[in-house]
Amino acid sequence: MLTTQYLFFTSKNKICDNNINSYFLMLKSGMIRKLSSGIYTWLPTGLRVINNFTKIIRYFMEDIGAIELLLPILHPSKVWETSGRINEYGNELLKILDRKKHNFVLAPTHEEVINYLINNEIKSYKSLPIHLYQIQTKFRDEIRSRLGVIRSKEFLMKDSYSFHINDISLKKTYNIVLRTYKKIFDFMNIKYLIVKADNNIIGGDISHEFHILSKNGENSIVLSKDKKYISNKELREYFFYKKYNLNKKKFLTRRILIFKDCLNYKKLAQNCNLSIKNIIKTIIVQTLDKKNPFIALLIRADYELNLHKIKKINNKITKILSNIEIEQIFKINTNSIGPFNLKIPIIGDYSIINMYNFVIGANIKDKYFINTNWKINLPIPDNIQDIRYIINDDLTSDSNNLIKIKRTIEIAHIFQIGKKYSKIMNTYIYDKNKIKKFIHMGCYGIGISRLIAAIIEQNYDSKGIFWPNQFLAPFLVAIIPINMYKYSMVEKYSFLIYKKFKLLGINVIFDNRNETPGVMFADIDLIGVPHIIIINNNNIINNNVEYKNRKTGFKNIISINLIIDFIFHKIKLNKFSKIFYSKK
Repeated sequence: MLTTQYLFFTSKNKICDNNINSYFLMLKSGMIRKLSSGIYTWLPTGLRVINNFTKIIRYFMEDIGAIELLLPILHPSKVWETSGRINEYGNELLKILDRKKHNFVLAPTHEEVINYLINNEIKSYKSLPIHLYQIQTKFRDEIRSRLGVIRSKEFLMKDSYSFHINDISLKKTYNIVLRTYKKIFDFMNIKYLIVKADNNIIGGDISHEFHILSKNGENSIVLSKDKKYISNKELREYFFYKKYNLNKKKFLTRRILIFKDCLNYKKLAQNCNLSIKNIIKTIIVQTLDKKNPFIALLIRADYELNLHKIKKINNKITKILSNIEIEQIFKINTNSIGPFNLKIPIIGDYSIINMYNFVIGANIKDKYFINTNWKINLPIPDNIQDIRYIINDDLTSDSNNLIKIKRTIEIAHIFQIGKKYSKIMNTYIYDKNKIKKFIHMGCYGIGISRLIAAIIEQNYDSKGIFWPNQFLAPFLVAIIPINMYKYSMVEKYSFLIYKKFKLLGINVIFDNRNETPGVMFADIDLIGVPHIIIINNNNIINNNVEYKNRKTGFKNIISINLIIDFIFHKIKLNKFSKIFYSKK
């Protein structure tokens, strides 16, 4: 591709934002442009990246025998009414009325439609198992679109659906897909975590999420330092219900206790007949901030605050309020103070996030709440920090590693749905004994557009994006000629190298614009072309060119007669390179 025949859409503004994120970089590199809240145009560079991602996904999906199809985006509402999910999705479901006043839904997912298809086309056990996939646009009326394509109203997904005669067959395919997703993300060379998850409104009992760590992520996972313990925060609550045989209604029950003589948390634990580790204490600190003169700190009652850590978080904190000061200012005894209706900022320690059925001050004199749970009785604090002295932590079952909450971006989710939809939508087959059987179903998704953004969240520098795998980049090779229109030899050899790469089927961009070297380097670095060939008159005279690796910054002077083989060797060595180039 010649740059004179291409549109970069890059921005010339410097990268100097301390809060840089994928949205900023995707705008700056000319990958996307905003049309409306949560709706984006994918520009030529962005579309080339999408095509690379879909090539990888198609290769691995076809390798396990999945068959591609394309399901409609527009669904008759009655299909969603049959499954009952038209109400479960609520306001996130985008609805349309046609000229005949018929109701339709813009698809956020395709479980209903694929079941409708299977129900009408597959009637014999001999046709199973079958695994169908598509790469398709989805729609969701997000209440708060943010971070560009990470949370948007229109997004691109790979979703696949497998159908089976029994649970054994479903689990076999599920494990194959689990391994295949690992292969996909390993090939992309990204850092990801796999977390057991809650199936939510999709249905079923078993599911796994794939997450990328990102400071800008909206999801949260709980993990130990060695990553041997990883948990989905929401899933922990579900396990609490099962472990203690509690239904949700019972779990919501919270009782208030009155203890007038609780001078300390040890005595409170004795009165409640539980461990002090099940109590959260609230400590008030004073600050120099006139707007927020006090801050509440929540920590497990058997831990002590680390003042050094607290002052690092907020250097305006001056001291911890004494019992007398708390009673004078807040009109309440120290142990009874709690976060309920507390009109001051709150910081929670990591030690409290996994607690359940705990005791905490009711913010009423001599009163405490027991059986208290996050997200049920009170929201978990937005600000979670490490504010205690590090001692052996017993929050993990198999290690003493400190557990922390990490922000993440969910990039994929797979489900063993079972017979939920087949029973509702009467999707069945006849087995070899002519007995009617409801079909078992699996569902497997990768958010392609958000995966692209999530990878950018992990891979950038002061110059722009660098892709963790060369095949993700919009171009594999860039040719940058210096003063091409001044030196005929530079022009001649630039075109010669360009044509050779084209003949080899390698995806190359040749910057033949009459621009300064600074502009050319800025654009190529910004979009993250992995292999850069710099051709200038001084090197050409000596039959050399300069090679630069975008990711590592490695530079080398290479003979013009060897540069094609040098680049081709780097690409050809990869066992999956055949996906991206074909030697002509």
